[in-house]
Amino acid sequence: MASPFSRCVPLLAAGALSASPLLAQAPSGYYNSVDPTSPTTLRDTLHELIDDHLRIAYTASGTDTWDVLNAACEDPTNATRVLDLYKNTSLAKQSGGNNFYNREHTWPNSYGFPVDGGCNYPYTDCHMLFLCDIQYNTDRGNAPYRACSGCQEFTTVANAGVGGGSGAYPGNSNWGSGTTVTNGWEVWSARRGDVARAILYADVRYNGGSHGGTGCPEPDLIVTDTQSLIANSSTGNNVSVAYMGMKSVLLQWHQQDPPDAWERRKNDIVYSFQGNRNPFIDHPEWVACLFSNSCAVATTYCTAGTTTNGCLPTMSASGNPSVAASSGFTLSTGNVEGQKTGLIFYGISAPHAAVWAPGSTSFLCVKSPTQRLNSLNSGGTTNLCNGSFSVDWLNFLSTRPGALGQPFSAGQVVYAQAWLRDPPAPGTTNLSNGLQFTTRP
Repeated sequence: MASPFSRCVPLLAAGALSASPLLAQAPSGYYNSVDPTSPTTLRDTLHELIDDHLRIAYTASGTDTWDVLNAACEDPTNATRVLDLYKNTSLAKQSGGNNFYNREHTWPNSYGFPVDGGCNYPYTDCHMLFLCDIQYNTDRGNAPYRACSGCQEFTTVANAGVGGGSGAYPGNSNWGSGTTVTNGWEVWSARRGDVARAILYADVRYNGGSHGGTGCPEPDLIVTDTQSLIANSSTGNNVSVAYMGMKSVLLQWHQQDPPDAWERRKNDIVYSFQGNRNPFIDHPEWVACLFSNSCAVATTYCTAGTTTNGCLPTMSASGNPSVAASSGFTLSTGNVEGQKTGLIFYGISAPHAAVWAPGSTSFLCVKSPTQRLNSLNSGGTTNLCNGSFSVDWLNFLSTRPGALGQPFSAGQVVYAQAWLRDPPAPGTTNLSNGLQFTTRP
C-alpha cells in the first residue's frame, strides 16, 4: 500500500474552516490509476487509491468530525446553518454536541466497529457520517436501509429547494418500521442516493488488512442482502468482517437519486480533510461495473438524431484504452447501410451538438478541433442496414500517434463519432451516437 501521507494532504489547516466549495470536481489526474476494465481491476485499483486516509478524531479539542461535518453538510442557502440528512431541517451550526442534531453513521457502527479509538478508521470516516436530526437518528436506530411501504412516515421540511410535504407513500418522506436489524429505514427521495453511495464507498474502502501508514487493523466491510450476516456483525466488539444492507435496495437508490451539487460539495470538503474521495460521487457509472458486473468501456453522451437512409448507425467500444498498449481497444459501428464509405471523428474538447451540414438530419457531437480516421468501408449489401466497420483505435495511433498532434496521456477524455455520407444527394450525412471514453495507464 502507498503511504497515506503521499496523497492525503488536507487542503484546510486545522480549524481554518471555509463555507465556500473548495473544489468543483476531483483534482486532475486523481483517478488516473483506476482501471475499470472489470469488477476485479476496478475494486483493486479503487481501493488502492482511497485507502490509508488521514483519520479525523471523532471528538477532540482540535479539528474533529464536528468541524468537518459542519462544513460538509452546510445549508447552501445560509453558511451559518447545516442541513440534516433525514428531516432536511436547517439548523444553526454548533461547535459540538447539542440538543438539535448529532452524527449519523449511515453504516451503523454497531455492525462491525462499535469501539472507538485511534485505530478505528470507519468510526470517524466522514464519507460515511452525516449530520442528523437527533430524534430521526433515534427513530432509525440500527435498521438497515430497505424499501418500507406501509411503515411509519417521517416527513421532511422544505429547504434548499427540496423536501417538504407528506402524504401518500413514498412522497418526500422517510419511512421506518423500527430500530433493529429486522426492521427497515427508507430514506426520502433527495438523499437516498447519498446514503447508498456512502455504504458502497465503505465496501470498497475497507477490505481488511491494515492501514498502510499507521499499521492499524481495519475491518472488511461488505454490503449484502443477507439479513443474518448483518445481524451476526453486531457483537459489541470490533470485528474483522462486517455486513450492511440491503444491497439490492441501495443499488436502486443510487440510480434513482444521482449525485447533486450538495453531495458533490460534501465530497470535496471531506476530501480536503481526509485526503480521499468517494469515487461513486465522481464516477457514478462505476457502481454498475463493481456491483452488477456491467463494466462499460465507453458511454454514449449524445444521439445523432434522424437519418437520410433509414439506417441509424450505432457505435460501441470494447477492450482496454491503455496508452501503454499498441492494440486491443476497438471502436465498432453497426446498423450501417452496406457499401458506404465513412470515417470516425475524434476530439478532446468538451462535446457539443450541432447540425453537421445543410441537408443533414444528424448531429455532429464532436467539437472542433478534431482528427479523423478515413476511408472505412461498411461492406454488407446496398440498401440494407447490414453494414459495419471497426477500428483498432490504438493500432491506428501507433502509426499516427497523438490527439491533434499531442500524445495521449492516461486520464485523457476522448470523444468519438462515426460519419457516413449518403450520396447521390449532396450534403446529406448520417452519424452515429457519440461515445466518450477515458484513456488508461
